[in-house]
This record gives sequence, C-alpha cells and structure tokens, in this order.
Amino acid sequence: MRFYHEVLGWTFQRLRDAGGHDYVQALVSDEPVAGLRPHNHSVRDWTLYLSAWDLAATTERARRLGGVVLEPRPHALPGVGAPVLIDDPSGAGVGLLELAGGQAFTAGVPGSLVWVEFVTRHAALADRFFGRLFGYTQRQFGDGHQVDYVVYSIGDDSALGRVRMALDTPADTPPRWIAHFAVHPDVGFNESLRRAHSAGARLRFPPYTSSLGKVAVLSDPLGTRFALIDPSLAAEWEYGSAADDPYDD
Repeated sequence: MRFYHEVLGWTFQRLRDAGGHDYVQALVSDEPVAGLRPHNHSVRDWTLYLSAWDLAATTERARRLGGVVLEPRPHALPGVGAPVLIDDPSGAGVGLLELAGGQAFTAGVPGSLVWVEFVTRHAALADRFFGRLFGYTQRQFGDGHQVDYVVYSIGDDSALGRVRMALDTPADTPPRWIAHFAVHPDVGFNESLRRAHSAGARLRFPPYTSSLGKVAVLSDPLGTRFALIDPSLAAEWEYGSAADDPYDD
C-alpha cells in the first residue's frame, strides 16, 4: 500500500469479503482501480480479472474449454462482485469477475490499469481458449514467428495483448500477466520511474517505446511484477514486451 501510494497516488479503503477475509480496495479520485488482499506466499504478478456477465455460465464454459477452476465457491466482495480464479490451458492463472449491480472498476485514466499483456509460450492454445471463452477477435502484429504479438479485441475495443515468449526463453520460465498502470501526466514517466526506484522497485526490463506509450517493467518491493506506462510518449509500433525480459524468473 505504501509503495503504490508513493508511485501512483492510490488511497485505500478496507473491506471484508463474504467469508470474513480482509480485502483492501485501491482508489484514484475515490474511484476503485485495484484490490489487494493478504497472501501467505510471494506473489509473482498482479491477478487480472476479466469481466463475466454470467459468472456461472462463463466458469462452466472455461471448464469445458480445458480450464481448471481453482475457486468453485467464490467469496463475494461488498460493492465489487463475485470473483473466481481459473488456470487456463496455456498454463497461467486468471480471474473471472461478475461485477455487483451498478459497480465497475475505473480503468484507462492516470494511476489506473490501461493495458495488459499475457506472456506465454503456448500462444496458439491461449488464442483458442480466450477467443472461444470471450469471443475475442484477434489481430496479429509482427511476423508471427520471430515476433508474435496478438491483440485481443471486443468489437472495436482492444482488450489485451498476447505475447509469445521468445523461442530461446528457458523452459522453466512461467507464463505471466503484466498489468500496465498509467503514470500521472503532471508527474511524467522519468519522475514516476525515479519514485518507484526510491520506493524499492527493481527495473526488470529496459524502458521501451511502442504505439501504446513508453513502458518500464518493474517488480515492486515484494517482488510482484507490473509495468508503468506513459501513453503521451507513444510512437510508431515497435515490438517490445516483458517476454524479452533478460531477468526471467
């Protein structure tokens, strides 16, 4: 909480889920942008939750498509909704969330989630699973061989990027979801990166510029990986992602 307050300006409110477990909601301008909860082990990445109109139906469809349901009886979060965790067939965990009536998380503004990349070696399997689960259309960037970056979209709205790991990535490198949080325009990319470093972050991949913005992949003081992005510094599309991380672990 201290780290993300210093870097992204988050404030927090404490809640309890339906099972009586602690839950912290992160806020930007009093709007929810993320959630935190205690965990007994280190957490490699932020958990992404994809919105489901009908949680039971989407969970069952994920199971039929080869996913493994990890939380068959979710604990509802007050003012948030009911979440379920699954392992998709390509080897990574992801959440499904049916939002409570009238509720929504804020995204796409400074301090919040603006982009997500799913990095996996089983690219074709991921494309098939998520395409069938949510009806994503898929657009290939790069040549599909040396550079394999696919954007999943719903209608005209892009949802996330799927990245195939480099062919020489070590076999024990796990798949991962990289959450990209936007820096504040009045703070800027370099100052945000400096604040993150001062607050205990580790740079995991040299900053690069893409059509989405300038990006730095970091791990926070607890080792959880994420990215800072400045959309105002977007340039012509040039491939770069956490898949190329020279410090894969």
